[in-house]
Amino acid sequence: MGCQINNEKREYQAPTVDFDTWSDEKLSIIKTLINQKIDAISKPTLVIFEIGHFMLPSKEENLDWAFKNITFADALAQKIIKKYKKRVKLLATLLINNLDSDQEKASQKLLEEMFEGKKYIPLKSLKILSERNLKNRAYKALKKNAALADSFIHIDGKAYMKDEDYQHDLAAGFVDEHGSIIPRCGLILTSFLDKIAEFSRIRMHPKKEYEVIFVSFSQEYHEYERVKLGVDIYSSTHKDITITPIVMHWGYAIDQCHISHRNSDEKKWSTLD
Repeated sequence: MGCQINNEKREYQAPTVDFDTWSDEKLSIIKTLINQKIDAISKPTLVIFEIGHFMLPSKEENLDWAFKNITFADALAQKIIKKYKKRVKLLATLLINNLDSDQEKASQKLLEEMFEGKKYIPLKSLKILSERNLKNRAYKALKKNAALADSFIHIDGKAYMKDEDYQHDLAAGFVDEHGSIIPRCGLILTSFLDKIAEFSRIRMHPKKEYEVIFVSFSQEYHEYERVKLGVDIYSSTHKDITITPIVMHWGYAIDQCHISHRNSDEKKWSTLD
């Protein structure tokens, strides 16, 4: 998976029910939360799914999660579309690491298998982004966006978000000998959100004022934390879109579903476990 770093060991339990039973319960919880967020927004709304962060080639356990997650996300999309119909639009995205020309054919075949039979998030409508390109985009943004560059404090060779209300002790990047920030996961996710802001404007055209509900799925706990960091950085340094985030660490195999969320005008995250 992309953006992996060492993380403290977390203990989980094996699921005691089959996948369909387990996922139905989680679907109900997440659907209710999304409905609450949509109903609280008066503007046109776009729900963006970040279905996952995949590294190619993938390990078997990562592929198992990916196949199950896409099934889960498709079922969730179905519930949103059936309830809100044209009132809410949907956009599915996928972040892939190591996506280069040598792997495009292999990745295309894998994605076709993953999305086979999916009606509500079909492969043809999926927006695929490369982590490598997003890292380069983030590096350029740091040079051009003064607000973004000034939003970090440098401590022991790492860049941390400069916000007295910020509650996470996570670095967004490394600092080289010249004082330049080398983007890591938090800034890569910020770049990802900047890119999907472009997709959002196209998808919501000709509407000029709208809000985005950003729903992210992570297999690994550290990815879940870094998505939240990316959202916080983006919200404080960009004004392109208004984001209401719902970020999940989702895994049937480990019987876990952490959910963090907040409203667009808040800084503090709330959690559901």
